[in-house]
Amino acid sequence: MTITLIIIFILFLVLVFVLVDRMLEVLKQQQYHDAIQEDRFMKIVDIIFNDFFEWKRWRKYLSVGIIILIAVFGLGFLFVQYSLPRVPALPELSIDHGDTTLLKRGKYLVEHVAICTDCHSPRDVSRYSWPVITGQEGAGGPFLSQKAGFDFPGESFTPNITPAGAVGGWSDEELYRLLTSGIRKDGSTVNHAMPFEAFGQADPEDLKAIIVYLRTLKPIDNQPAGETSIDFFYQLTNKLIPRKPNPIYLSSLKNAVDSGRYLVTIAACNDCHTPKKWDDSFDMERAFMGGLEFPMPTGGFTHSANLTPDESGLGDWNEDTFVNRFRSFRDSTALYTVDQNSVNSLMPWSAYRNMTDADLKSIYAYLTTLKPIYNPVVKFTKQSLKTKNRSKTDG
Repeated sequence: MTITLIIIFILFLVLVFVLVDRMLEVLKQQQYHDAIQEDRFMKIVDIIFNDFFEWKRWRKYLSVGIIILIAVFGLGFLFVQYSLPRVPALPELSIDHGDTTLLKRGKYLVEHVAICTDCHSPRDVSRYSWPVITGQEGAGGPFLSQKAGFDFPGESFTPNITPAGAVGGWSDEELYRLLTSGIRKDGSTVNHAMPFEAFGQADPEDLKAIIVYLRTLKPIDNQPAGETSIDFFYQLTNKLIPRKPNPIYLSSLKNAVDSGRYLVTIAACNDCHTPKKWDDSFDMERAFMGGLEFPMPTGGFTHSANLTPDESGLGDWNEDTFVNRFRSFRDSTALYTVDQNSVNSLMPWSAYRNMTDADLKSIYAYLTTLKPIYNPVVKFTKQSLKTKNRSKTDG
């Protein structure tokens, strides 16, 4: 949007120059030159456009300038398209797949924190919060769709991450690089709907644990229902994302706030609770203020919660309220069948409900340190708030 406005403004200036210059030329041809010299304002305009800028002189260079701009943008496009991102070398890893401690940690992370199986599994969309279909963990499935109303630049289908899927034939090093930099085995990039920027900040031991557990998933022979396709502009901006991992080591976490920040990061809470800028990057000035809209397959629209400690967010919550909110979904009846056009949620309660109380308390501790942002959120609406806002604007 910003680039479009700049281009329109430049074209407007060029048009003004042309029109004013033409007007002055006509006036002179009609022998109003003396009148121009007598009028102070018209004299200033005449000096600006005929003496200083002199359109006849400048327009000779306009075509050359346009050609140069096209060349610069063209070369920039070729550089981004074919030279970026810089593919990091495969890491040197040593993973003990028989380590039961790694396996246990990996299961916890994959199913309840990083929730890989939540995005990479078929989900029961008829039930509250769309829980993963039991027995289909990691089999892949539809994820985000512009056609379905998601604010996503294209169509996304998550791949099968069980040993029967493509990654089953990848080395541990190749899978590690994918998790931390979004680079596939063949060197191509994944869209950052896969939160590799978040996983790139995970402790290397946690990433090893994730890999160990993924190798133990039940092999499921399943292919995605379609092929992921991203709009052209966002393919380019995706290539500009830095790919160098920046790990946070568990040994560096000194208190509950540090631990909470780490968990919120690798859980990619930003994805649903932080608005984005025009280039699809997170607007950290509005971090965790919520309000993002998501269409529900059962009808209606849900909106992500404000997680900041403002009165319109978690300001009146305490630690017990926060922890108990997650605990409440440990009762299987909480994931009930949703009636058409009734309240539903995209928040993966079925995954996060089994986080440990200690981790939930750490997350709460971190969220209380965020900048409070006033943003009252309507949890569920039958109609899109975007449509309503557009209607008010048009009216």
